[in-house]
Formats: sequence, structure tokens, C-alpha cells
Amino acid sequence: MTQLDDSIRFDSPVQPDESTRAEPTSGGPSLDRRRFLAWAGAAGAAAGAAQLSAPKAHAGGTLLTPRQTASRFLAQCTFGGDLALIDQVMNAGFDNWLDAQMALPVVAFIPEMQQLIDSGAVADGDEYLYLDWIWWQRAMTAPDVLRTRVAFALSQIFVISRRLEMLLDTPKAPGAMQDVLLRGAFGNFRDLLRDVALNPAMGLYLSHLFNRRSDASLNRFPDENFAREVMQLFSIGLYELNPDGTRMLDSSNQPIPTYGNAQITEMAKIFTGLAMAPHEGDPIIFGDYGTTWDLPMVMYEPEHEPGPKTLLNGLIVPEGQTGMQDIEMAIDNLFQHPNVGPFIGTHLIKFLVTSNPSPAYVARVSAAFADNGSGVRGDMKAVIKAVLLDSEARDVSRIDDPQFGRVREPFVRWVHLGRAFHATSASGQFRHYGGDDVDETGFLQQYPFFAPSVFNFFSPVHQPPGPLTTAGLVAPELEIIHAYTSIATMNRVGHAVVTGEYLRDNFMDLISPDLATELSIVQASPSALIDHLDLLLTYGTLSAGAKQIVFDAILPLSSDPNAQVRLAIFLLLISPDFGVQRC
Repeated sequence: MTQLDDSIRFDSPVQPDESTRAEPTSGGPSLDRRRFLAWAGAAGAAAGAAQLSAPKAHAGGTLLTPRQTASRFLAQCTFGGDLALIDQVMNAGFDNWLDAQMALPVVAFIPEMQQLIDSGAVADGDEYLYLDWIWWQRAMTAPDVLRTRVAFALSQIFVISRRLEMLLDTPKAPGAMQDVLLRGAFGNFRDLLRDVALNPAMGLYLSHLFNRRSDASLNRFPDENFAREVMQLFSIGLYELNPDGTRMLDSSNQPIPTYGNAQITEMAKIFTGLAMAPHEGDPIIFGDYGTTWDLPMVMYEPEHEPGPKTLLNGLIVPEGQTGMQDIEMAIDNLFQHPNVGPFIGTHLIKFLVTSNPSPAYVARVSAAFADNGSGVRGDMKAVIKAVLLDSEARDVSRIDDPQFGRVREPFVRWVHLGRAFHATSASGQFRHYGGDDVDETGFLQQYPFFAPSVFNFFSPVHQPPGPLTTAGLVAPELEIIHAYTSIATMNRVGHAVVTGEYLRDNFMDLISPDLATELSIVQASPSALIDHLDLLLTYGTLSAGAKQIVFDAILPLSSDPNAQVRLAIFLLLISPDFGVQRC
């Protein structure tokens, strides 16, 4: 390796503040935190100096090995891969691997959750833990890694939140919503939209569960919450779109709204009369929450708004239909709107590949939504393939394009750490809950089904002040990556790397990374370790300058391979090369 300037040293006596010290947890690796922080601080100082003078090109230009290309692909469509998964994708080829993943059966949450409830694994009142236990077990060990990742993306479009106390205390409610997203990930979008609309967790969250018909004498009218969001957030967006996602303009060069207050009012009438499904043989009791959160809502006709309703583009829902017939017509009205392909397609591209897709990219995904090649509209398999196999997603020259790529979501980065290094517990279980746990995962400002509002953790059009806004670019994830979360993340990553405490489960069982492979590699060659970590975490895009910094930081620790491995992992995890998904 080319040596950096002699003035840049990695063994300077950095002294961390005493308040940052933490003793390794029981059973963790033997590694002095003070020394670790000193090494990391010195490496950080060197990185800052190197940033002023080092070239920005990454180590291999745009030439990636087949393994690195497979790792890059997995960074887009999973929570990250280990060596075995990288090789599996490389050997199968992207298209074949996607087909195999999409052919895997849906393994629902609800049956497993019911088993846990029946077993009494926790005390009454603590059943909210079960959703997290199943989520982590699946994310870390299940083979359907593509479906899991796509479902997480969909959960940030069709948002419910366990910040609503009833959804936290009733684990079957978000569990059933997760099953809707898992089924819908590779199903048809029309079915997904209908299943979301009839999901009782969504009904509770956006208040169309027990939504009552009008009564003018009481000045009572249907709740409009879900009616508004099903259009604005779940299907068509605020403005008419061209197939390439750009806004249509009127004769005055102004964007054209997709709907107005009249359409919201009429759509709200559609979603009246919905109630919890009764147990078999029981009558529907309007207003009774019951226990059937795992079943779709049903129609209670006496509370459904009668009469015709005028929906989007002048479609008239005739009077005299059942409430469910009204809903089916409304779902069709939304599904057939030309905005859905570019609107949903753009969201999926942003969640998986790049924050600023070109209009041509969006148009190709939109075309796949409109027709899967066999005349079927809304085929999510075709849409996901179009997103991931598009020429812009696969073109490695985009790595060098500063306007292409995306900031990795904090939670995705955290799960990637666990998957890449086979985090596990002695029991093999991931009985972890971290939805509002500041010490565990709260620092991420992101956790499944814990968005602060229906608008998700961040806006898809967020523009941080500075060069990105000046260039007209968006960086959605930077809305939750700021001064606090950046520092908190580094501290928590450092803690996980030093102590081996990736997560703790609810029975105080330590969930730790397995670094045996990395220890064997570093003892043979420190530079080989860096290349190995580059493959796992940054798919061959770690810059030459960053590699030099990491190499020089770990070289003086040759007598302590454990420290070498952990310091190298820490430096990669906090590097811009890992933080930004340049693909």
C-alpha cells in the first residue's frame, strides 16, 4: 500500500473523556475500551487530515469483481449479506436468484405469534414483545431475505405505528399488517391496497374502523382520515404525474392536483361501516374491538353511507350496492389511476436503490407496473424486478456519479451489521424488543412499526440545507441522520464492537457477532481483512484513502488480533463509504 504522509500518525495519545468509558459486559471479549477509543480517535483524526488531501476515487474505479457486484446487489435488495449469500447470488445470477426468492412461500407471523401467546412465554401484558422476537428471528435467519426487505420498504409506505398504545399492546394487530405486506411484496398491488384498507390495525390507526355514516341532525359526517391518506400516501399522490414521475402542468405551468376536498369527502363515505370481524357464528358488533385483529374488517351495513358517491376522474359508485361492493369499486378506481405506477415505483426505487432516480428509470418501472409483459397490471414481482434489474441500478459506473445512490437508512445499517457477522445468542433466539429503547435501538430514530406519524420516519422529498438542495437533490434519510443520531450511532456501534453486545434479549441473553472468520483472516494478513470487510460492508467501493487509514490504524495492534478486527470493523461501519449506498 502507498503510505500516507508521515505527519499522519495513528498512535497519538488520544485521551477519551472518562464519561465515555464503559466496562465490557460479562461474557464479552477482553478489549480495553479506553485503548479502543484512543485508536479510533487517532484514526478519525487521520481520516480528517486525509480527507483534505486524498483523492476521492474509490479503490477499484468502476471495476468490481463478481463477488463485489453480488454484494452491491444485496445491499439494494436485502438487509445485507454474508459470504455464503454473496456467493449464492454470484453463482445463480441476479435474475435467477430473484425468481428463486420470489418462489419461496410466505411464512406468516400470526401462527407463530399465536404459538407464543399460547405458550405464555412472557407475563400477561408483555405480549407486545412477540412481534419483535419474530421480526428479528426472521430478519437474521430466514431464507426469504428479499421479501423481508421489500416488506420493510412497504411498511414505510403503508404506515401504521405502535406509538399508538392499542397497537403496541395488541401484537396481533401489527403482526397481521406485517403478513399483509409479506403477501403483497410479490403479489398484485390491487390486492395489497385492498388488504391494507381492510386491515384492522390500519383501520384503527387511520380511524376508518367503526367509521359511521352521516347524520345531519347530529352534524356528524364520516371521518376523512383514511380517505385522504389512501390517496395522498398509498396510491396516487398529490399531483397528476407523467409516466416518468414528473408532474403534469396546466396551461399556467402549475401542477395539477389529483383530488380535492370533494373527492376526500366522497371517498370517506366509501369507508364507512367497517367493523372487526366476529368470531365464527357470532354477530357483528359495531364498536366492539374484540380480539380478531388477524382477520380483515367486515362490513356492518347499517353504518355504511348510502347513496351514490363520485370518486376520482368522475367515477360514480351507484347507490344500492353493498358496502363491500362500494369498497371494491373504490379500490379499482385508485388502482387504475395512471399515477399509481410512477408514484409507487418512485417510492420503491428510493427505498432500495437511489434517492434521485432519473425520469427514464421511473418510466421503465412505471411501464412494468402497467404491464408485466403478459397484460397484467400491478404485478409486484415485475415491479421489484424492474427496480432492481434496471440498467441504472446495475451500471457500476453510477458508483462514481455523485447524484446517484442513497444514504443508508439507520436501521438497515444496524441489521446489516448483525447479518454480515452472524450475530446470534447462546440460545439461537432473537428475543429482543427495541421499539422505544434508547439504549438499544432508539438512537437510530427508526424501528419497524414505530414511525412518529403516517408520514413515515422521513419525507421522500426531504432536502437538507446545503449543496444537495442547491443541486435540486433530495436525501430523505438525512432527515433522521443529524448531530444527535450520528454521534449516538457511532457510540452505540463502538459499544457493540468493543463489548460484543449487538443486542440483548428480554431474558438478558447476549446477542453477539461471531468474528471467528475475521480473526483467522487478520492473523494471515491485515490487508486481506480490510478487503474482506470491504466486500461484506461496502461491496468493493472502500476508497484507497480509507483502506490506508484502516490498515495503518490496525497495523500497530498485531499482537492483539481481536483488537485489530474490532477496530477495523468499527472504522468501516462509521465510514462515509458504508453510510452512503453508492449504487
